[in-house]
Amino acid sequence: MIKGLFVVGAFGRGSGLLTWMLIAASFLCLLSPAALRAQNEPDSKDTASCTLKDHVYRCDGAAFQAMLLRAKTVSVEAHNADGVARSQLMDLLTKKLNKSIATKGVPADLIFLMMPIDPSGIVNGAGNAELGTLRVYTAATDGTRGNLVWAETFSGTQDLPWPVVVRGLILEFQSHFHIK
Repeated sequence: MIKGLFVVGAFGRGSGLLTWMLIAASFLCLLSPAALRAQNEPDSKDTASCTLKDHVYRCDGAAFQAMLLRAKTVSVEAHNADGVARSQLMDLLTKKLNKSIATKGVPADLIFLMMPIDPSGIVNGAGNAELGTLRVYTAATDGTRGNLVWAETFSGTQDLPWPVVVRGLILEFQSHFHIK
């Protein structure tokens, strides 16, 4: 006949009941519905993000492409009242990628932002400068920009007109993701 069961654990002799209770509680936490969902369901959070290193954004193209395929609704932002960038970007998103443009009150899955890059100093000679950027963000719960998940930069001579830069950015984006 067993008179008592004591396990010598991390807390010393006689603390077996406490040790067993901690082990049982840990095991139950592992089997909780939330833990089971987290282990068995695909990750619902977007894992794509960009990092800034040496003044250049480095983004995970494969992770972004997966996000782009899942996205149904997008929003478009352009600097000021830039009809050229907005129009060409909306054509790309709706006609070539079959995305819906978010309306007021409808949250977007991704936010596309196109804007010129201000020249940073004097450029002597015929060297190329960064002229424009296309950035893609996740949408935060309040509809504002969340995490940066893709960044495209177009470089060229500083005398290029903005519509040429816009077209260049869209062509680079299409090239990266094999969009025809």
